[in-house]
Amino acid sequence: MKHRCILALLLVIMGACRKSTAPAGGSSQHDKIQLTVTAPETGYIYLDGAYTGVQAPGSIAVTSGKHVVGVTLRNSWQYLRKESNVTAATTMNFTAADKPAPKVWKALWIGLYETKGITSSGECSTHFSQADLNMGYDFFQWSLRQHFEKYAYNTIHWETVRKDITLPVTLTRSPGGNFTVEPSAIAALMPEIQPGAYDCVFVFWRESEGTCSFKSNYFGLAWTNPLRESIKTGYVTIKFDAAASLADRISYYKTNDPGVWLHEWLHTVGENFYQDKGLQLPRKAGDGLTVHAAEMYNYVFPWMDWYRDFMAGTVVNTGGTPLYLGIGPEAMLGCSLREKAAATCQD
Repeated sequence: MKHRCILALLLVIMGACRKSTAPAGGSSQHDKIQLTVTAPETGYIYLDGAYTGVQAPGSIAVTSGKHVVGVTLRNSWQYLRKESNVTAATTMNFTAADKPAPKVWKALWIGLYETKGITSSGECSTHFSQADLNMGYDFFQWSLRQHFEKYAYNTIHWETVRKDITLPVTLTRSPGGNFTVEPSAIAALMPEIQPGAYDCVFVFWRESEGTCSFKSNYFGLAWTNPLRESIKTGYVTIKFDAAASLADRISYYKTNDPGVWLHEWLHTVGENFYQDKGLQLPRKAGDGLTVHAAEMYNYVFPWMDWYRDFMAGTVVNTGGTPLYLGIGPEAMLGCSLREKAAATCQD
């Protein structure tokens, strides 16, 4: 009986010792330092690239050491950042001077004057005029400003080259009947599309004209693993239904479904590219595509809030840790796709 009492006493002491030890792989809350963050306007605080869920002005708890602290400004759509060695409780005041230079991404926009293919009624062609292609290009540029750059909190700046193709481009028809403009068809006509030249190629063509129709069960298509493709470049094709008036159709989409261009580009970087860098993005939808998972996270059509949060890294994780999912502005300041393709940048 005496030995059992001594053993019980030892177990209690050992248990007490274990409870006082910080969890393996992390620091206890008592080891954290309070960091107060202020900004020129209401913003949201990031720590080492991850969204904290805390609004600025506000305070976050950090471990002692070097950190990257950032704030996204929701009114001006800017990202401010500081790198600091935090050793004691302090206040970090952000100003416009803390805005980093944006990462430059390069796009090649291509308008097709003529696309041809073999339908059930024989070979036919659809056409866009110069004026039509100008409207399509303006629509794309509008989206770059309103969505691509804005939702990245201007950590990305897009430089665009436009090179229309005047020769007829032959469509590929899948066994299921879908017509597509394959990357190989465009690369054959534009040998300047090489790894490291562009981050993404955007191709704009007409779906139907008169009795010639290349209608398929998609609006836009994107290749989801660009670095595995021979051109090592993002590739998006938009099959546009001009109907009776291209101007009216573009106006309709700007008002009712403005994410046409952004959605497809996100497929080129949001399915594999940023995941391969180690980022935690939302889980894949039933069709295997992450960008299509909006409803799983309770977003609704036309999905613009989804695209914004996806890019900002602020999608609430319904499945545990980390608390928030997505890309985030700090990651967007890292290597672009073309830089990874050319191995001129490491992250």
